[in-house]
Amino acid sequence: MWLARALGIVLLSLLAGCADSEVTPLSPTVTTTVAEPLVADRFVGDFETGNFDQWANCQNVLVRSEPCTSYHNPTSRMEVESAVVRQGRYAARFEVHQGDMPANLCCGDRAEVSGEEATRSDEGDDRWYQWSTRFGAGFPADRGWTVLSQWHADEDGPPPLAVASGPTNVGMNRWGVVVSTYDAPGHPGPTFTPWSAEIVTDSWIDIKMHVKWSVHDEVGFIELWIGGVPQVFGDAPCAGQTRCMVRTLMPRGGGTYFKQGYYRDPAIDAPGVVYHDGFTAAKNEAALAPL
Repeated sequence: MWLARALGIVLLSLLAGCADSEVTPLSPTVTTTVAEPLVADRFVGDFETGNFDQWANCQNVLVRSEPCTSYHNPTSRMEVESAVVRQGRYAARFEVHQGDMPANLCCGDRAEVSGEEATRSDEGDDRWYQWSTRFGAGFPADRGWTVLSQWHADEDGPPPLAVASGPTNVGMNRWGVVVSTYDAPGHPGPTFTPWSAEIVTDSWIDIKMHVKWSVHDEVGFIELWIGGVPQVFGDAPCAGQTRCMVRTLMPRGGGTYFKQGYYRDPAIDAPGVVYHDGFTAAKNEAALAPL
């Protein structure tokens, strides 16, 4: 099983290995707005500003990659709307069609926001996260890979931790938590999917995660709540446990930053829609904004 998943991460690396290097300030053609660092209790990205201004960087096929403060012309691909919400007045709607790969970027079709430094975590950091996700009617998860929320490393490669869907790493018409381990940048270890569930469309899913960020399996961990209920992990490396001990950072790969939206395998041909609402990153559980 581990060998199959290790081969899976190599395939995913070929498709998405450079997926997010473009959102770091490496390219002279991209200007990134850096949001306030998480020096207080929390970062809130719940879209209650009525736009994407809480987030540092926006990416989709129409804007490529630019500061979210410049993205005030909503499109069907990515918009803050008030018709389908979980909390407050607004939620974000992300729609992706085959071919929605931003110009000059790789390695899949996407519409995403990124928290950059405001959502950064490094070795030893203890963080809590909470948000809601909703799969739109007809959401395609019958082929390839899809990433819905991800903690991306500073170095290239599939994210060390993600909420994903699809048969690559998760399962046919399923979504779950995916852990992509590394020995070093460019040297992937096993990929684990310790928890997954069947996709149910047109229904909000409340997700809470507690993560200890570390390159060490005996230090790093993940805890998960769905709809307020603590989850027991059902597969390696922590089957039967409520705390999944596993490395959550890439050794020599720096820290992580959070991205949310809809990013997927370019082989997926059917259009899809996903909603997100109420995101909070906090240093302790009490600081999480209520859903």
